[in-house]
Amino acid sequence: KQWSLEVAPQRISYCELQRATHGFDVNNLLCSGSFGSIYKGTVADGMTVVVKVFNVQMEGTFQTFDRKCEIFLNLRHRNLTKIISNCSNLDFKALILEYMPNKSLNN
Repeated sequence: KQWSLEVAPQRISYCELQRATHGFDVNNLLCSGSFGSIYKGTVADGMTVVVKVFNVQMEGTFQTFDRKCEIFLNLRHRNLTKIISNCSNLDFKALILEYMPNKSLNN
C-alpha cells in the first residue's frame, strides 16, 4: 500500500512561525506569488520546515482552508512532501511542510 493515514499533530501558533522564520524575514523567503508566500524556517525542536502562507484576500482561501488542512494533514504518500502542521486564525493561514533540501516539484 502506498497511502497511509496518521493522526494530525497540534497546530503551530503564529508566534512560533514568526520565531521560526525570523519575523517572515525576506532572507527566509523561498518564493511568492498571488497564492501567498513560502518561507524556510526552523521550529523550536530544531527541525527545518517550509511555511506556506496563504493570501487570505484571495477568493476561496479563507472558506476552504480548514477543510483542506484536515484532509491533507492526514494524507501520507511517498511522493508527497509531508505536511507537519498548520496555523490558522482570522487573518492568517499557513501550512507547515517538511523541508526537502535541494528538491523541487521537478525532482
